[in-house]
Amino acid sequence: MNKGEQGIGLTRRGFLVGAGGALLAFAAACSSSDGDETVVEAGGPLVAHKYGETRVPVDPQRIVSVGYNDQDTILALGGTLVGTFDWYGDYPYGVWPWAQDLLGDSEPEIVGAASTGINFEKVAAANPDLVVGTYSGLTQAQYDTLTAIAPTVAQPKGFADYGVPWQDQTTMLGDTLGKREKAAELVSAVERQFADVQAANPAFAGKTVLVGALKGPGQFGVYGSEDPKVRFFTELGFVNPAVTEQITGNFAEISTEQLSLADVDLLVWYAGGGFGDKLRAELDKTPIYQELDVVKAGRTIVLEDDAAEAMAWSTVLSLPYALNEIPPRVAPLLP
Repeated sequence: MNKGEQGIGLTRRGFLVGAGGALLAFAAACSSSDGDETVVEAGGPLVAHKYGETRVPVDPQRIVSVGYNDQDTILALGGTLVGTFDWYGDYPYGVWPWAQDLLGDSEPEIVGAASTGINFEKVAAANPDLVVGTYSGLTQAQYDTLTAIAPTVAQPKGFADYGVPWQDQTTMLGDTLGKREKAAELVSAVERQFADVQAANPAFAGKTVLVGALKGPGQFGVYGSEDPKVRFFTELGFVNPAVTEQITGNFAEISTEQLSLADVDLLVWYAGGGFGDKLRAELDKTPIYQELDVVKAGRTIVLEDDAAEAMAWSTVLSLPYALNEIPPRVAPLLP
């Protein structure tokens, strides 16, 4: 679920640059390869991101995640979290069921939420030796504040904020934690699952798909090509219509009249956060929507349960669950 949809309680707000923190010094050290450990120079790997390059500590033991879903990949790589960002949902420590077992005995502090932004005082109080936010919209000012607390790796350059593909995110965090080989293994395993599902569903190949959501009363929007929910379907063989490719960023509002743009082979409505009933009510009272060929042919689906959330999180931990659940629901809709 992206923060671009206003009116459903999950807005992407600018973080407030608040309290700073003391600069934490970290000693330079040398690391050698041990199994899947990445060989790095003294002082740890140098990681490039949107705001430059960060020399991270070797084998960080106190990691704070300020990214919306970074905690999943950090846990999958064996990292130790002392702070997490609570994107949405009602789960302990901002960690969803598919990742809970990997927490072990750790009890990370919630250092921010989608509705309030980052609490810099809590970040500093967690005494991190590394801060990461690869799936985020960190500003330069926020990044500067965080780097005064600990070495910080921000979102990668080359993608829209909140738009890094899960493969690139996993690789980037693998390099950051000195776990490049482990990251590659995680990516390969999920890519094999995508390939297996695609092979089992040849009807997906070349079909156009549009992923939309309710923005507010009588207001709808569609996701752009860099949104993880759209990528989920294109990685299964679907293709984007022109309207998707024209969207700058992750999400764009469309007028009721523009719903004709939704006449594709498959129309997916994302209604996470318990908004399925509201979405259906709005669609039921929108006559132009009912006249779409895709609606008349029954090629629409509303995703609103944990499988939808797993798709939205789009991590190496959540995607296997989404791949098990969503394709079997979509396949009967297509010839």
